[in-house]
Amino acid sequence: MPPAVYKAVREQCLEQVASFFQRVACPIEAPEKTIFGDIDLIVSEPKITPFPVDSLAKALNAERTIQSHPISCFAVPYPGREGNYVQVDVHVCESKHFDWEMFHQSHGDLWNLLGSSIRPFGLTVNNTGLHVRIPEIENHDRKKSLIFLTADSHTMLEFLYLDRAAFSRSFDTVESMFEFVCGNRFFRPEAYIRPDLKANDRKRLAQRELYRRFVDDYVPCRTVGPQRIDGVHELTRPEVLDEALEKFEKKSEYGARLQGWRKEREELAHKHASREWRKRKAAADEAYAEAWIKSLRRST
Repeated sequence: MPPAVYKAVREQCLEQVASFFQRVACPIEAPEKTIFGDIDLIVSEPKITPFPVDSLAKALNAERTIQSHPISCFAVPYPGREGNYVQVDVHVCESKHFDWEMFHQSHGDLWNLLGSSIRPFGLTVNNTGLHVRIPEIENHDRKKSLIFLTADSHTMLEFLYLDRAAFSRSFDTVESMFEFVCGNRFFRPEAYIRPDLKANDRKRLAQRELYRRFVDDYVPCRTVGPQRIDGVHELTRPEVLDEALEKFEKKSEYGARLQGWRKEREELAHKHASREWRKRKAAADEAYAEAWIKSLRRST
């Protein structure tokens, strides 16, 4: 749908949904969009618990509803086009996660672009916050390797050396958003070389036009990443890990998690060795029994 239709339906939906939730907002859109798909609303603190989906559907004049958790989808009439509908997704989150959800979902593909910058340094952003991975655990269990650092957007941007004011408003152009991405201190052009992209990034390259433009058109014009404030040009993953653990006071958790992981691996290795020993012993006992039976047969 064109921008004018999108804005009209969005404002109407925001007004209706606000009757059911204390906090209602729409993430900042990506720049230069001329065609919009669905409308995403983030909500929290329902005025009635649990919030009545059917009543909200009626308020939105929705023709169809798909109720799920945490996102429910509503087919709202497309203005002036009978039989056509706009999909409105209402994402219900806990109040404590509302600000982070808004932060994480803003600016379209921005976090896909930033994710490719920070991932080589062991950092990951998801719908719960910023995390750092424990290298020793990562190759065995990516989920267990995560250590939560923060869900505070200001602290997160500060850690990446990104401008909070610039993030808080819409980017005027796609190029200004690309420049913002390149301004993060972890940006390195080599992280976006096509043959070296991870599977998820290759998928984004095929499906996300802004990501493709960044990789194929914008990054080749960049030769080096930004200088660090302290004057050291090249960052290393161990250095970033140490800095993150220090800044977010996670050294104790890191040590405990790593110790627990090593103990778990030792126990698994011991169990595996015991199983293998029992298998070998059983095989040896079986071979001995067969040889004994054969010897008895020969003697008779």
